[in-house]
Amino acid sequence: MISQVLQENSIFPENTRIRKSMESTETGTHTYDILLASAEDSIPINELPLKDSAAVVRLVCGDHCTELEQISSSLSTALKYAANDTQKAFLSQYIESFRTGSLHAYRDSQRSWVKDKAPRVENIFGVEPYRDPHGTRAEFEGLVAISDSEETKALTRLVENSAKFIRQLPWAASQSSENDGKGPFEKELFEPPDFASIHGM
Repeated sequence: MISQVLQENSIFPENTRIRKSMESTETGTHTYDILLASAEDSIPINELPLKDSAAVVRLVCGDHCTELEQISSSLSTALKYAANDTQKAFLSQYIESFRTGSLHAYRDSQRSWVKDKAPRVENIFGVEPYRDPHGTRAEFEGLVAISDSEETKALTRLVENSAKFIRQLPWAASQSSENDGKGPFEKELFEPPDFASIHGM
């Protein structure tokens, strides 16, 4: 029922926790607090109706506020050293997301981040729900890395020769002209990914 309330109010669940109050209100109803991870903890508590139940659901901001304030402050410093406008955009969107708890802003940051091609300094920040089958419970991830230009050159050579390797796969029809000898399962045009060999800091 609480998941439905979140969905109806366009609140993504990945950076929330639920806390059930041990005390009942004056009317005898239970209170469920949705704790939203955000640096800001002064946002007014928002009560949301829980259908078919006497319980009250409250959205409470400021979960992990100390840590998220430190992260936001560090990202504000990093913003001064951004290499281009794309980096400035996603760093600003990260800051907005971590300050307010908005996963809409976080998703916008990912749309900007993916446009930052071959950066010298690579970063990944945010919530990762991969280990939960429902995609709800998530872990925070933060990574900053420097790209290794020599290793990246070696990988680039591998990609440049990818058409040769594709034609050697078991399903490739090397004797056939079908799909330029790449067989029925490969795309007509191979689109190499943007990549770099990185070393974490």
